Amino acid sequence: MIHVSHFVGLSGVGGVQRNFSEYINNKSKSELDDGLSHKIYTLGTVDQCYKFLVEVDVHDIRKLKNLFSLILDIVSRKKIVHFYNNLTSLKVAILLLFLPVHKIILHERGAIWNSSSVRIPLLRFVAWKASLILANSNATKIMLEKRLNIYSKKIRVLHNGIDTTIKCKGKSKYDYTQLFRVGFIGRLDTPKGVHVLVDAMRYLVNDNVELTIVGDGVLKNFLKERAKGINHISFVGRVENPYSFLNDFDLLVVPSIREPLGNVCLEAGLCKVPVLASNVDGIPEIIKDGITGELMDATEEVSINTLRGAVPVPEFVVDPVTRELCIPKQIDPSLLAIKILELSADSEKLKCYADKLHDEVIKYFNINRYSTELHMIYMQILKSY
Repeated sequence: MIHVSHFVGLSGVGGVQRNFSEYINNKSKSELDDGLSHKIYTLGTVDQCYKFLVEVDVHDIRKLKNLFSLILDIVSRKKIVHFYNNLTSLKVAILLLFLPVHKIILHERGAIWNSSSVRIPLLRFVAWKASLILANSNATKIMLEKRLNIYSKKIRVLHNGIDTTIKCKGKSKYDYTQLFRVGFIGRLDTPKGVHVLVDAMRYLVNDNVELTIVGDGVLKNFLKERAKGINHISFVGRVENPYSFLNDFDLLVVPSIREPLGNVCLEAGLCKVPVLASNVDGIPEIIKDGITGELMDATEEVSINTLRGAVPVPEFVVDPVTRELCIPKQIDPSLLAIKILELSADSEKLKCYADKLHDEVIKYFNINRYSTELHMIYMQILKSY
């Protein structure tokens, strides 16, 4: 029996949390899961949108007995402890500093983008203590190698997977003669580049284009103010089920300044919604330009100041062509508007993108493939000690 303890934040809505909850709910279906025992630790409350379908307890380490139990698991030679997006966590660094560790996995899902250079020595130490670092994309692996100088063989890429059994009706027709519905789904924060999409709508005020922004975050009021005077922009707020809104979109736009992978692109693919996205970081590992969607190069200086409480613009992003680190930029809003209008006039192209992205999600970016690869990694770590 392989004993795995997972430490993951479950108090907010995000790709890490959604991926983890779908993995736990799917784990009983995996052929390799018979020999696995799972235990979940978290810090804080569990958001109501995460409902585990299998019998599993979530242990909040704010309770001393749960913290002590986690510490015992960390020092155990018989248990694997899997940390999600905690490479940059000061609390985890303190734990690992004073404890002997044996089978630690650090699963990097994007937190490294938000870390300043002054913390790099600490991050290198945490990475050194780990048995393995999982990266959710090749872009994340490049960021770890080039910013932290982590040995390449210590990092393994494990692309996210989503639950492809979710009922998502998809689009039944591609007729945009009346109204073309553009959508954004995600956290309203600086790196998501939502302000670029709002600005692009200024160039489309006389066209039959409607923008729906789904999500919540520190920039909500700022974006609403920026959108004043622009017709056909609506803000929905936070939703627990993104699929209910994806079905209504004719095009999903992902204008990110930085994006380690882009789970929302996978969700769009499941619903056969075409995607237009930034050509940055890990997005091109999902969206193949001209095949499963379209990508736009970020060529403009970032035109938004970091508001109080918002995630800052990262020091570096990954250029997917050169595979080098570069200064972050944003898409030109006027060019984005032109591209949206161009795609709205080509329903055949959009249908082709949607179908091919759907096929890619079903064949590769599914939770079964993710679970199988992860379980094989667990077994390899156990055998190496």
